[in-house]
Amino acid sequence: MKQQRKMKRLLSRSALMLTAASFLTLPLATSAFAGKEGVFLSDSVYFTLDKVALSAGAEDGSLRFSLGLNNNSSSPVDFNNYGVKVIDTNGVSYTAKLSEKVAGRVKAGETGTFKFTSEIPANLTPGQLKVDIFQWNYNAMRDIGALSVEAAMEEAGQTVLQQAVINLQELDSTYANDAVLTAQLGNSYKVYKDGAWLVYTDMILENLSNLTLKLPDSLELNLQDSKGLTYGSQFISGSGQTLLPQQPVKTTIQTAVPASLEPNGLSLLFSPKGKVKTTVLGALNVAKSFVVGKIGENTPYPNEDLSGLEITTTWAAASKQSDGLHLQANVTLTNKSDGIVTIPNLSAAFQALRSSVAVTSTDNAVRTSYLSPNESTTFRFSGILPAGLNTDALQLVVSEKQAASNANTQTNTGTTAGTGSGNSSTNSSSGSGSTGNVDTANTANNKTASLPVSITTLAGAGNGGEVSSYAAAEDYQIGTPFKLSSNNLIDSNIDVSLVEIGMSESEDFGFKTIVAKYKLTNKGTTSLTIPDFQTDLTSDKGYTYSGARQSTVAKTIAPNTSYVMNYSYLLPGTETGNKLALNLYDANRLAVGSYKTAVQSIPTTGAVSLYPFSIDIKESTVSPTYNKDSSYVYRLRLDLDVQRQEQVITDANFSTLEFEVVDAEGRQLSTKSMSFTGQQKIMSGIQFIDFGTIKSEQINSDVKINMYEVVATPNGDARRFIKTLDLKK
Repeated sequence: MKQQRKMKRLLSRSALMLTAASFLTLPLATSAFAGKEGVFLSDSVYFTLDKVALSAGAEDGSLRFSLGLNNNSSSPVDFNNYGVKVIDTNGVSYTAKLSEKVAGRVKAGETGTFKFTSEIPANLTPGQLKVDIFQWNYNAMRDIGALSVEAAMEEAGQTVLQQAVINLQELDSTYANDAVLTAQLGNSYKVYKDGAWLVYTDMILENLSNLTLKLPDSLELNLQDSKGLTYGSQFISGSGQTLLPQQPVKTTIQTAVPASLEPNGLSLLFSPKGKVKTTVLGALNVAKSFVVGKIGENTPYPNEDLSGLEITTTWAAASKQSDGLHLQANVTLTNKSDGIVTIPNLSAAFQALRSSVAVTSTDNAVRTSYLSPNESTTFRFSGILPAGLNTDALQLVVSEKQAASNANTQTNTGTTAGTGSGNSSTNSSSGSGSTGNVDTANTANNKTASLPVSITTLAGAGNGGEVSSYAAAEDYQIGTPFKLSSNNLIDSNIDVSLVEIGMSESEDFGFKTIVAKYKLTNKGTTSLTIPDFQTDLTSDKGYTYSGARQSTVAKTIAPNTSYVMNYSYLLPGTETGNKLALNLYDANRLAVGSYKTAVQSIPTTGAVSLYPFSIDIKESTVSPTYNKDSSYVYRLRLDLDVQRQEQVITDANFSTLEFEVVDAEGRQLSTKSMSFTGQQKIMSGIQFIDFGTIKSEQINSDVKINMYEVVATPNGDARRFIKTLDLKK
C-alpha cells in the first residue's frame, strides 16, 4: 500500500532537478510591492501569490494557490508564454495543474487570476516550498523567479490544513478536471452500540469546483490500522447532499471495528470501489481526531450551526450498590455566543471500554427550545453497570438525535473545463472541456439517528480510593436554599433547604439513624403541589444510604408559607456522619443537586433544636407512685421552655417526642409519646408525664429517662436520640 502511494507521488514530480541557483531570480524578479512579494517581468507587470492552501493527508499533500498576473502596462500580456511549477528546498519540482479554464491573455490595466493545484509529499512545510515561474522559449524554459509559499500563508494568516484532496476525475472520467473535493476531519468517537463497537468520524467536505457535485458511488472509504487491516466505512449523515461550490458540508461516517482496535496508526483511505489494496486517492490520519474529555472540561459543540455552544460534563459520580455500579452525570450546554441557539436533543450512554457493555440514558426534563447568550441548561443521565467495573475504564458518550431530512430536488447542468500537463510545467492553453457529473435528481432521505457529540472519561468519579461523589458535591450551609438544577419535578417557585440533620445510634441493633428535616417555601402566588423528591446520603468513602420520607405529608403548600418534612436514613454503626454528600433526585432518579453536609451535634446543656421548635428543659424530676393493681407509675415532672424558631407549617404528620424509661441494665420499662400539635402538645411551663404498668421488682433508684424524636416512615419508626434527662428525685 505504502509503495503504491510512493509511486504515485514520484510520478507527480518533474524529472527536472533544480540546483540551489534555481531560487535566484532575474534582476526584474524583485520582491515587495505594497508589502506583497512579487516576481516582476517589468516595472509594471508582475506575478503575485494569493489564496494559498497547503493540505497534508496521511501520506500525500496538496498545494492549492492562485497566481495573479498584474498587468499595469499599456499592452496585453499572454500568460500562455509562461509556466508554473512547485519546487522544494532540495531542488525537487512538482507538477502544478491549472484547475480551471480561463483566458490566457490579460488586458492592459487588468489582473488575471490563474488557479493551480499540485500534489506534494505530506511532510513538506510552507517554509520548504516555493512557486516557481518560468518562461517558455520555444521548447526550453527560462526561470523568471519564485514566490514564497510561507510568506503568502503568513500574510493571509493561514496554517497547514489536515486535508485529503480528491480529484473525482480519477474515479470517473466524465467529471471535469476541476471536480476536486477536500475532506477535512472533525472528531472521531469509538462507541459501543447495539452489541458492536463502532467508530464515528465527522468530516467536512468542500467542493472546490464551480459546479454543484454529488459524491460518486464509486468512491469507497476505509479505515486502516497500523497492521494494514482495513474496515469498510459508510456515510450515515450527509451522504445524499448535493455539494454546492465552495460550501463546506459536514458528514459523518460509521465503521464497525473490533473491540481491540487502537487509534494509534489509524488512517482513513479514499479509494475507487474495490481497489483499496491497489489505489489510494487520498488519506487522512484519524488517530489524532479521537477526542476524550475530562470531567469539568469545556469543549465547543461539534456543530457549526450551533456556533458558540459549549458542552461540559460538569459532574459525575459512581457508587457500588447491591444491584450494580450506579452512575450519574450532569452535562451542561452553555451559549457563549451573542445570539440565540437551539438546544439539541441529547441522550447518553455509559460504556465500559474493556468489557463491551453499555447502558443508555435519557433526560426527559421539560426545558425551553433555545438558549439566550450566557444561558445554560443541564442534562442529567444515570445508569447501572455491573458492580465489578472500575471507573477508570468507563466513559460517558453523549449523542445528538438527528432529525430526518429530505433535501430539495436540484437540477444543475453545465460544462467545466480543466487544463493540465503531465510535464513539470502547466500551460494554460493545453486544456479541453468535459461535462461534470452533476446531481440532476438528488433526494436525501437520511434516517433519524443519534450521532455522538462528546465522550468523557469517568476516571475519578468512583469508589473507595478514587474521587467519590462526596468530593464532587457542592459546599453547603444548612438553612440556605439548594441551587437545584432545572427539572420538571420541583416548581421553580419552591425553595428547598436542609434545616436540620442529626444522628443517633441504636445500642440494641448496632445501626445508626439520621433524621434530616427539609423546609419547602412557596414563593409564588398560588398553592403548589409538594414535590415527592428522593434523597440519599453518600459518604466520602463512596457508600450510599437511601432516604425514607415520613409516611404522610400534606398535598399542597399555600403561597408565602413554608412546610417542613422529615427523611430518615439507616447507616452502619461505623459511620461517623462527619463527611456526607446529600443527593436529591427527581421521580426518574435523575440527580438535581448534590451538597456536602455533616450531622449536627446536640448541645449537652441549654436548648435543643427540633426544628422548627427549640426545647429547653430547665428542670426534670421523677417519682414512683403505687397503684391499687400492685403496679407502679413513674411520674416525670418537666419545667419546659418551648419556642418556635420560625413560622412554618407543622401538622399531625410531624415528628413526635418519645420519653423512654430504662433501668440500670438498659432495659426499657415504659415509653410515652407527646406531639408538637393538638390538645396534648408540649408547651412551655410545668408538664407531667406518667409512665404506667411498671412492676414492683423493676423499681430502683437508677432508672434513666431518654428523650427521642420519632418520625413515622414506611419502613417503621425512625428514632433520633436527643438526650438523657438529668433527674432530680
